[in-house]
Amino acid sequence: MKSLLKKYNDMKYRYKLTNLLVVVSLVPMTVLALYSHSRMSSLVRKNEMEDMYSILEQTRENIDGQIEIYASLLNYLTYSPEIQEVIFNKDMDRYTAYEQYTEVVDPLLTVPKSYHEAILGIHLFAESIPVRHEYTLAPLSEVDGEWWSDKLNNTVTVQWIVDRDNRQIAAVREIYDGKIREAVLCISLDYGKVFQPLANIIERNSGGFVVDDQQNIVYHGENLAASDISAQKETAKKLDRLREEYTYVSSSGHETRWTYYFYKPPAVIESSVSKVLISEIPLIGFCVVIIIVLGMTFSKLFTRKIEQLTRNMEQVNQGSREVTVYSDSGDEVGQLVRSFHHMMDEINRLIEEVYENKIALKEFELKALTAQINPHFLYNSLSIINWMAIKSRQKEISRVTLALSTFYRTALSKGADMVTVETCIRNIEAYLEIQLIMHDNDFKVEWNIDPSVQQELVPKLALQPIVENALEHGLDVKEEGEKLLKLYFFEENGDVVIRVEDNGIGMEQEQAEKLLTYQAKGYGLKNVNDRMCILYGEKYAIRILSKVGEGTSVDMRIPKEVKKDET
Repeated sequence: MKSLLKKYNDMKYRYKLTNLLVVVSLVPMTVLALYSHSRMSSLVRKNEMEDMYSILEQTRENIDGQIEIYASLLNYLTYSPEIQEVIFNKDMDRYTAYEQYTEVVDPLLTVPKSYHEAILGIHLFAESIPVRHEYTLAPLSEVDGEWWSDKLNNTVTVQWIVDRDNRQIAAVREIYDGKIREAVLCISLDYGKVFQPLANIIERNSGGFVVDDQQNIVYHGENLAASDISAQKETAKKLDRLREEYTYVSSSGHETRWTYYFYKPPAVIESSVSKVLISEIPLIGFCVVIIIVLGMTFSKLFTRKIEQLTRNMEQVNQGSREVTVYSDSGDEVGQLVRSFHHMMDEINRLIEEVYENKIALKEFELKALTAQINPHFLYNSLSIINWMAIKSRQKEISRVTLALSTFYRTALSKGADMVTVETCIRNIEAYLEIQLIMHDNDFKVEWNIDPSVQQELVPKLALQPIVENALEHGLDVKEEGEKLLKLYFFEENGDVVIRVEDNGIGMEQEQAEKLLTYQAKGYGLKNVNDRMCILYGEKYAIRILSKVGEGTSVDMRIPKEVKKDET
């Protein structure tokens, strides 16, 4: 948790703002999407139920329509004069009866079969019929041999009797004379064709069944991978399982008082809901992408000035003092940018004052150092020492004295802060003359001087600490091999370059760079570098390159400025 919090705290402000905008937008969008999906899912479920009910109702009406036709046919035949005469005219002789059966009753009972495919046959059982005639007429005593006879309930209404196991269905009407049953009229129907409309709507993952008014299942069909309903033998258990585990609709018939059930597993309904969700996903994804893009765009727009200000501050932290960010807006960011601009102006002003003070301080230090030496007294003293050395025939002493006189004359340079390259060379020549005598000439000096730069101005006493450093840290500590000191004076890209190279032991580059920060006593290499930076800027700082075992090279660059008058 702490690591996540730290990562969030270290995150850029733009990304924090992006996350905030995205979250703030996604929360209401998610709530709206969930609410919309919930309403849409309810609507889909409702539509599915309505579709199921509509399909079942149409199927029920189709079956009821057929049943009403058969009931009307049964009623028509029951009350037709021809049938009535056959039933109630018991005194008819055999010939007349046969003629009546053949010419009138048989056509009346067989013709409907040709118009209705579901009719298997129409049979009349009557007390007045002595013997069976064809397949249409039979004595009333033979009713007991029919499969539906024991299910008759002694009523004059049409009775619908179904044997589901043997797939048989019959419409039966009993005809009474008072309380005496005189005849029974039966229409045998094709079980499959009567319930074909219901079978047609039972497709994959659905089922349906029909229950009569005695709670007996007269038809059951389904097309499910596995069903607990079909395994139940009792109607009550089937209905309980139906209510518990399935989505179903029901409808009641009018003529037969049958109840029709049509059901599907909940997963089938939910699959329709899932399809709605799947169809919503691309839209939700598109909205999320739009939110993220807009969040990134607005956060970038809002934080643009802050990021520019941050980069500018980093540049200032690395040494730059230039302000690159500006804003004229009146908001808090604009005020912050202007405050930073005013602060940098004040800092630059103070830095310029400090630099001027440092330059003045260095000049005062240099002048104070020069003022400590009385030139005339020093020159006269050195002249007396030189004369005494010559008189005593001490040539080495005379050389040192003359070199020392030249060194101080060029070093003091009549109090001037800038000297020509030519004067700088004479100063270093005198200094190296003294060092060669002190070192018993154990090193060599090579000069490479471009005549075109001899009249250029350089700060006085700037080269001597570099040469001294090359001797002390380079050549003096070298134990083997030739010791060589090279001095170069040349022009490059509009600058005067003074290079001092030695073939001493060298050092690591990191150690060499520390020489410019080393707090040496007196007027050392660091002071020379500070003076160059103050006079000409940071880009004119001294550059040191060194390799262990190969030596060290020091470059000092000065902007070209030809000396016009030299006294």
